[in-house]
Amino acid sequence: MQNRYKLFLYCCNNNKNMNRKRKSYTRVFVLLLMSLISCSQQNVVNFYVSPDGSDYAVGTEVAPFHSLEKAKMSVRVKLAEKPGKTIVVNIKGGLYHLEKPVILSSEDSGTENTKVIYKAAEGEEPVFTGSRELKGWELLNDSKKLKALSPKVRGKIYVTNVKANGITDLGDPSEIGKRPELFCNGKMQTLSRWPNKGFVKAGLAIGKTDLPPSYIKRHGTVEGIFEYLGNRPTLWINEKDARLGGYWSWDWSDEFQKIKKIDARSKIIYIKEPFHHYGYRDSLRYFGMNLFCEIDQPGEWYLDRTDSLLYWFPPKDISPNKAKVTISCFSAPFMMEIKDCSNVTIENLTFREGRGSAIFVGGGKNCLISDCRIQRFGEDGIHIEGGEGNGISGCFLKTLGCKGIEMKGGDRKTLTPALHFVENTVVKDFSLFKRTYMPAVWAEGCGIRISHNLFMNSSSSALRLQGNDITLEYNEIRHVVSESDDQGGVDMYYNPSFRGIDIRYNRWSDITGGTRTGAAGVRLDDMISGISIYGNVFERCGAMKFGAVQINGGKDNFIENNLFYKCHAAASFTHWSDERWLESLKRPEIQKKLYKDVNINSSLYQSRYPELKKDLRKEINVNTVKNNLLIDCDKFLIGGDNKQHTKNNYLLEAKNRTIDDFFSAEIFKKYEMQPIPVDKIGLKNNKWINKSD
Repeated sequence: MQNRYKLFLYCCNNNKNMNRKRKSYTRVFVLLLMSLISCSQQNVVNFYVSPDGSDYAVGTEVAPFHSLEKAKMSVRVKLAEKPGKTIVVNIKGGLYHLEKPVILSSEDSGTENTKVIYKAAEGEEPVFTGSRELKGWELLNDSKKLKALSPKVRGKIYVTNVKANGITDLGDPSEIGKRPELFCNGKMQTLSRWPNKGFVKAGLAIGKTDLPPSYIKRHGTVEGIFEYLGNRPTLWINEKDARLGGYWSWDWSDEFQKIKKIDARSKIIYIKEPFHHYGYRDSLRYFGMNLFCEIDQPGEWYLDRTDSLLYWFPPKDISPNKAKVTISCFSAPFMMEIKDCSNVTIENLTFREGRGSAIFVGGGKNCLISDCRIQRFGEDGIHIEGGEGNGISGCFLKTLGCKGIEMKGGDRKTLTPALHFVENTVVKDFSLFKRTYMPAVWAEGCGIRISHNLFMNSSSSALRLQGNDITLEYNEIRHVVSESDDQGGVDMYYNPSFRGIDIRYNRWSDITGGTRTGAAGVRLDDMISGISIYGNVFERCGAMKFGAVQINGGKDNFIENNLFYKCHAAASFTHWSDERWLESLKRPEIQKKLYKDVNINSSLYQSRYPELKKDLRKEINVNTVKNNLLIDCDKFLIGGDNKQHTKNNYLLEAKNRTIDDFFSAEIFKKYEMQPIPVDKIGLKNNKWINKSD
């Protein structure tokens, strides 16, 4: 390398003619560049995998392997033979049907300077799928079956035998991780249900044991026995395995239940034990599902597990034997597991249609899931647990039964950061099956960053933060908490030792749900304290009793330098009595959280979080709200009383101006605010966002 550089200098200094110099410079530069590329290539070992390859091949571009398992074993050999070289597994386009998970371990690790990379081959799109295609569709002509259906759908229902299609594990219709889903040309179909959308209300709960009184003053019982209104559930008496989904007691806790029996004469539904742990209340919300007789809309389907027959009402203009109809079969917890493995990158791969989750990263360090697409999973997208510096960047996650991403790491007791991150990633259409507490990102631990992402479309919260030194910045959160109640776009709950959490420079839009108490953009629930909410934009957030920011019994929180546009209120406060706060501090679970899980009296905690030097028992319900701008908001505060520290909060009328008109530096300066970097909020680099999914 040194000799090449000397050659370059010699040519630069010894050419006499300027034109000759330019030509010589160019020639030498090209030679030098080619030499550097050659040198770089010599430090990379490439393997290739193709659906049309063979595991008896040598793994070159012209003779690729067939499976990742064979590529993995070859990588291990090279790691032992030629340490210090980056190893790239180039995966060619096409479908890869997984029968078992791909598992990487410590033996598959790279180093900080020489990574191990599993990536899509240049310009190609490999897809790892956990589904099988269903063929052999025939029109249903069984007269007994047809009689159970609505007359309007007769002649429109198709049937196929799933065992004849090679599927033996039929799963369960309501068990998370075991539930199969049906897809037509990539669109999820609907397991037969009634009503076709939403819920119906029940009558009275009539179990023998009354629930204790609560603040909502609505009667309920421990046992799952309740009246149904109307006559529709009477049709379900002969169903083989009828299930119910619903909000049985509180509208922030959903669960699926099995029906024990239906008494048509008394119009009573009996739930099979175990009962819902919160019991059942009068006028609860529910829907029926896994009901053959309720196939009455295009896209609905039902699987009879006694005879392995799948019945389907295809969408309009779909011919079943010409369409691509698939059913998820892969039932392992994850498609890919990266355990105690370091310096591994998974890049530009697509994972689809599993009953469980897509990718697990456990332990290790500096592992990266980059530019991957994860679609149509029954459970979650990606889990990262433990380790250091593991991250997700530029990914696209859509159509998920539960969470998008679960990320845990760091040591809260010693405040050692995980250094995990989620960035430039889209998570949309999540919490489709389990409707509550399944956010786009569940972050737990210490030292986690969530930045420049887009989270949208969910029945409940987009984020759950549990821990210390978590940064939530430059994200867009839209259209969440559309169905549940008493939730926020981000939710935190019942631990006053959570500190150092910065919620800054995010944009929260159209979060206006709720059934009894409401929905908020940011929700700090039950004693959450010491949180900074700075420089955010809230537009059309808050409903009922909730403002855009809602604080339930917390203290020492800062709501500062935010812009609120057409919100129900900037903030709302549910005050706790002194007795309730002090009694909660004495409870064993809170004592454990404050002094065993961590120690808020330690010098480490008190130096990192100076507000903990104050007596935790005093200044209850006191928070700071200052330097905020409100445009066309219904109210400033709800339940604020006189306890909040408020200063320089300005209420303006929009007067036909859009929200963009208020982002100028002049307006922020005029109202004594620091500029909010709106142009930096949101995705900065995501290859999938504008592509068809």
